[in-house]
Amino acid sequence: MKNLHLGCFDQVVEGWINTDVTPHIFVAKLPFAASALRILGKIDEHRYAQHRQKLFKNVRYLNVKKRFPFASERFDNAFSSHMLEHLYVDEAKICIREVHRILKRGGVFRISVPDLDSVVRSYEQADPDAFLTAMYESGESRDKNRHHWMYSERTLKELLIGTGFDKVYRCAYREGRCPDLIELDNRPEVSLFMEAIK
Repeated sequence: MKNLHLGCFDQVVEGWINTDVTPHIFVAKLPFAASALRILGKIDEHRYAQHRQKLFKNVRYLNVKKRFPFASERFDNAFSSHMLEHLYVDEAKICIREVHRILKRGGVFRISVPDLDSVVRSYEQADPDAFLTAMYESGESRDKNRHHWMYSERTLKELLIGTGFDKVYRCAYREGRCPDLIELDNRPEVSLFMEAIK
């Protein structure tokens, strides 16, 4: 496969190497683990059904904060949806540098993140706590599920160019050079869609 999907969670797309750090990858490898977690009330019926469909068996573990276990210039395309904001800035730089390394010349990296400009426009002075809770996803119990940084079109473009990409541009929902956008783009609400070409 020549396409790499970063942070897919349960959005597995055929024809892509789908990767994540979710513990469900390891649960899927242990017989009866999902059943036990369901009985204990640790996963709901929806997640249990996904395990019964063997969805997480098609997800490969990849920690995007470290060097990727792939050869340089191996992939034609890379995709990430609402993952980058869960990394601290220095971790995001590592991830983007690795994507640049593993892409072929002319390869496309498509990213969607919450649009900082849209988020800021939604701020209501009368209810700042609701704004901050939504912005940082502070209601999430795990640190990896919270937002650690946010991007505007300008700041994301600067980051991508600063890590070596030649051309960076904003795209519309399900429009761009990256293939399989009907399956990949799934969060049109307040999202910023960008493509970077190596």
